[in-house]
Parts: sequence; structure tokens; C-alpha cells
Amino acid sequence: MKTKSLMIAGVLSMISAAAFAQTAPVAQVHRDNAQIRQDVKQIHQDTRQIQRDNAVIAVKQSQVAAGQQQLQAERGERNALARAEHADIKKGDLAGAQQLDQARRVEQQNIKVEKQAIKHDEKVIARRGVDKHQEQVARRDEKLERHADKVKRDYDAAKI
Repeated sequence: MKTKSLMIAGVLSMISAAAFAQTAPVAQVHRDNAQIRQDVKQIHQDTRQIQRDNAVIAVKQSQVAAGQQQLQAERGERNALARAEHADIKKGDLAGAQQLDQARRVEQQNIKVEKQAIKHDEKVIARRGVDKHQEQVARRDEKLERHADKVKRDYDAAKI
């Protein structure tokens, strides 16, 4: 009976020692899980930011397209003024031709200003696209690092 009691006490002490030894890895697993949850939240925030950036870029692209359509319309007006000017010159109406020439020059200046604005908008869009791409590459690298950390944690947890 005494040996059975000693054996049971020894087994219980081994179990309690094993349980005490397990508390550090269990706490580590809990910390790892908390870090994983934080990483997932960060991924979701990054995804939302990328979607917002995509929406902003799409809006800018539609504005550029609208500006290009307006530019084409103004070019058409300018060409119509030039044709009317040439018709007036052929008729011999130099005063009317001079007025049309002045209107055409103003229209040409407006076209030049719009072309500059469109080029500027295209550059802004290109810069945003490059920034977005860099963010996506960085995000992919972070995902790979987190995956490697997760594999290491799983491997270490399997050893326990």
C-alpha cells in the first residue's frame, strides 16, 4: 500500500511538473494567436485602403476621359472656326476673318491649358498606381513573413 501511494504521488508530481512546464508554451501560443488576430486586422485594413485607392484612381481616370472628350469637342470647334475663317477670306471678308482668327486663337489657348491639365492628371494617376503597386508588394512580403512565422510557430508547437 505504501509503495502504491508513493507511486501515485510520484505520478501526480510528474503530471503537475509537466503541467507547470507546459504553461510557458501555452502562454506563447496565446500570444501568437493574439498576434495572428492583430495581423489579420491589419490585412483587412490594408485591403480596404487599397480598395479606396482603386476607387480614387478610377474616379480620376473617368475625369481624365471626360476631359479628353471635352478637348476633342473644343478641337472640333476650333477647326470649325478655322474653316469659317478660310471661307470668309475666300469671300474677301477680312474683318470677319480677323474676328474668327481671334476666336480660334482663344480656343487654341483653352485647348492648350486643358491638355496641360490632362497631362498633369495622368501623371498623378500614374504616381498613385506606382504607389499602390509598391504597397501591394510590401503587403505580399509581409504576408510571406507572417506565413513563415506561422509555420515556425506550428513547428515549435508540434515539438511541445
